Amino acid sequence: MVKYESLVLVGTFMVISSVSFILGVLFSNWPYDYYTLWDTTKGQEFFDAALEHYKVWGQIPPIINYTFHFVIAIAFVGSFIKIFKPSEDVQYFEYGTLGALVIAVCVYVSNVKVGIMSCIAGEWGEVDQNTGLGVIAASETMIVFILLGVVLLQGGLFYAFFEDARLKQEFYLKDLKERYEATAEEAAPVEAKSSGAEAKKTKAKATKKA
Repeated sequence: MVKYESLVLVGTFMVISSVSFILGVLFSNWPYDYYTLWDTTKGQEFFDAALEHYKVWGQIPPIINYTFHFVIAIAFVGSFIKIFKPSEDVQYFEYGTLGALVIAVCVYVSNVKVGIMSCIAGEWGEVDQNTGLGVIAASETMIVFILLGVVLLQGGLFYAFFEDARLKQEFYLKDLKERYEATAEEAAPVEAKSSGAEAKKTKAKATKKA
């Protein structure tokens, strides 16, 4: 039977690995987002490059899209495992992780996904093309900070788990050692009395023989 504590570690690994993969995907967009959000003085050619990049991203084969969504689902499954029976000490951190994942997905669906569809359709609503590309970049930056918070939070919980186990082990070993020493001290006088009694019996027998 698998213990829930073991599943918690599996859940942590699922969340961290999934989020790290998503951060890698977003990092691949940084060369394009940088010139549409952080440094817009390089000219229109960089906006055009970002536009073409997101057009390609929006027309990727379905299997790639499904794989990306599957990786996102892994993070949620890991988070659900961890909030099934959370410890009182860390339950709010686990709820915060799930909330951060939900916010990140909402930003992705409402801003990034819609922005990519706008790149393909050429319809940007009330804003112009360059502003729309800037919104995509800003949304992805927001997602990156949210997911970095998830990684730091889960990494801290992972470290705290093993640190707590180490401290408990040291405490129990120290307690066991003190009990053993106390038992040994209590047994010493009894052994001394027993040895003295045996010595007297031996001396008495020797005196009778003499």
